[in-house]
Amino acid sequence: MVRLDGRDLEPSPSGFLGALGAALDPPAGAPPLQGARVEGGSDSPVYAYVAQTTRTLLPLMERPGVATAAEVGVDTLAARLREEVVAADAVVVPPPLIGAWARKPA
Repeated sequence: MVRLDGRDLEPSPSGFLGALGAALDPPAGAPPLQGARVEGGSDSPVYAYVAQTTRTLLPLMERPGVATAAEVGVDTLAARLREEVVAADAVVVPPPLIGAWARKPA
């Protein structure tokens, strides 16, 4: 069960979205709700995803002085992540991207 501040966030009629009056039945042919991703191995796309996301966030890192472009080394970030994850036989859990089909009854 997923809970936030004591509220049930599970995709069910009794959950948080259901309490808002949202209908949780997706349109025909819509993909199902997905869980969290866990990635690893040498051929995972997660390394490029993290590097590209970091590239877009770099100005926000530099502005308050969190990190400089040289410190981040975004051009080699994907390769460095891949090398370290594979060497450690580890996994990467990318940030969750949450989406759901919902519509409020008229």
